[in-house]
Amino acid sequence: MDDLKHPAVKRIKLLVAIVDRGNGNDVVEILRESGVTYNMISPAYCASGSDIMDYLGLSNPERDLVISVVTEDKVDGILKKVLYKLDLDEPGNGYAFTIPITGVSGPLALRYISGIYE
Repeated sequence: MDDLKHPAVKRIKLLVAIVDRGNGNDVVEILRESGVTYNMISPAYCASGSDIMDYLGLSNPERDLVISVVTEDKVDGILKKVLYKLDLDEPGNGYAFTIPITGVSGPLALRYISGIYE
């Protein structure tokens, strides 16, 4: 019997970036260059009070919300590229973070979302 080998399934994370309106495409470009295929851009609006907006350094309430699924091994490189290209270390330019995804149902769904299996 042939020994079929499947690529190892890697842990995945949900990447969320909230950036100035129009910069969501730049984030998706970085993600695609890194081989990440599951990306979504949505217009967003900061609805928090002015005190919180000032604390976060946000002056313009109109934002792009980028949501993507990234394998754990790519997270550091992608976040560094996003930080560098969009100057996220400057107040008011936005922010990006990841959340571990642990409840994906089944190995086929995990492979599909990870871009390993189509």
